[in-house]
Amino acid sequence: MAAHKPTTSLYARRKIFAIKHEEAEPLSRKDIQYDFLLEIFSNKERVFTDPYAVSKEQPKSTFRDLYVHALLQSTRCSRALREKMQDSPDFATDFAMISILANVGRVNTTMTFLPEMRTSLRTYHPVPALQKNDGNLQDAPRIKNLLKACQLKDESDKQPALPAELLSLSAKGAVPPTSIVNVLFVLSNNFANVAHDHFGRLDIDFLDLFLPVNISSASRARVFLWLMYHYHEASSSTNPFDDDQSRSHKGMVPTFVELTPEAFEQENVDTQEEKQWGEKMSNFRMDFLANTAKNGEGDQEKEKKGNVKGKTKDKGVSTAEKPSKGKKRLHEATDSPVPVDDVEPPIREPKPRRRRVARDHHPSDEPVTVHQPTPMRIQRAESPRYSHSASNHRAPRHRGASATYAHTPASAYHYWPQRTLLQHAWHVINTVDPLADSDEEGVDEQSRYDYSTRLHVLQGIRSTQAQRPPQGYRHSNGSNGMQSHLDVDPRSGLHSRPLEAT
Repeated sequence: MAAHKPTTSLYARRKIFAIKHEEAEPLSRKDIQYDFLLEIFSNKERVFTDPYAVSKEQPKSTFRDLYVHALLQSTRCSRALREKMQDSPDFATDFAMISILANVGRVNTTMTFLPEMRTSLRTYHPVPALQKNDGNLQDAPRIKNLLKACQLKDESDKQPALPAELLSLSAKGAVPPTSIVNVLFVLSNNFANVAHDHFGRLDIDFLDLFLPVNISSASRARVFLWLMYHYHEASSSTNPFDDDQSRSHKGMVPTFVELTPEAFEQENVDTQEEKQWGEKMSNFRMDFLANTAKNGEGDQEKEKKGNVKGKTKDKGVSTAEKPSKGKKRLHEATDSPVPVDDVEPPIREPKPRRRRVARDHHPSDEPVTVHQPTPMRIQRAESPRYSHSASNHRAPRHRGASATYAHTPASAYHYWPQRTLLQHAWHVINTVDPLADSDEEGVDEQSRYDYSTRLHVLQGIRSTQAQRPPQGYRHSNGSNGMQSHLDVDPRSGLHSRPLEAT
């Protein structure tokens, strides 16, 4: 009987190793290799050391129990999922099967098994063979996070990453050397090296065990369990999954049984019930997406109509007729509103500054003009040292000093009664626009007093910390001693006179 040539390992090495289907397309038994998984999880041999064994009298367990216990002990396993797996062993087996596919990368993190998931980053796929007991298999990203958190109790954050490290730890008596989940991560990441060391052939590797190749599911399952025992238990012990080939050739896996094309087609066949259920869930998913898109468009249309036909509470006009914030509405002679799409953004004009006048000055005496004030000047007749340079620098305005604007007589300015901190804060909240530029904000006498008080404190601190200028330098006025507070710029705290070299 001519044997069908097995699929080469290039199939596994390519990026198509992960299952890639269109949206809502079911994962068939052939996709997940259900018969192969069933052979693994139905094996009854209790030969694996279970670090989470409940009974001390029975420290060994089957592969199915070992893997399920590892999932239950994961720190990322939710309480609801843990209780469901404990209450329903069949669901626990199904969830372990889909988890082992994610463990080796056959199911990638773009898949979800929840038909009502709305995110566009996931593609829904029903799995009829694994969703008979409960349809909630979660999604691949959650499963992957759960698997990455599977660690032994005494295991550090750094887990073994190479097959040689697993064998070295087991040889030192660390059995198991790591969790069974991490053993699968290590072997799948080093699939070529595993095949080189144990398969004795170049046309198949470790990941090919999970693909629809023409090798019987039973023989692939036996090879898989042999590898799990070899790396999870002490490699020097007798492997219970040996056959004649593995016994005669130490370190070699059991024999691969190849299938004819006819025998290959008889494996992993979906039942009629599973096909109907998969088609039903696919239609449900497509209807759900269509309704979601329709509802989204409907909400947008309602919102748009509401913006055009909505009535304001004050004047009873439509929002299309009433200019909205940040937009400029133009009207024709017939007062018909301009369409929303034709609206142009407004040109923002700066707020005009009102001229300050004395308390006894009435607006009717002269028209109010809009202008920009010039910097404040401070005149001190009693300070000749300061008088020649004060006109070039701004200084804080204190009580007793006569301050003037160039365009307004000094008699037109008076100090307002000083507010308390609470009153001033309330005044700022109600009069200052937080979105306006600082040049557009109105500054009253209280604000000027507040600013000058702060600057006066800062200049006093700087004057006490001032040091004599370096030797060989002197001030422009001829002195070389300590500077007084009048030589300090009230805004920046810098010296008002430059130092010149002698």
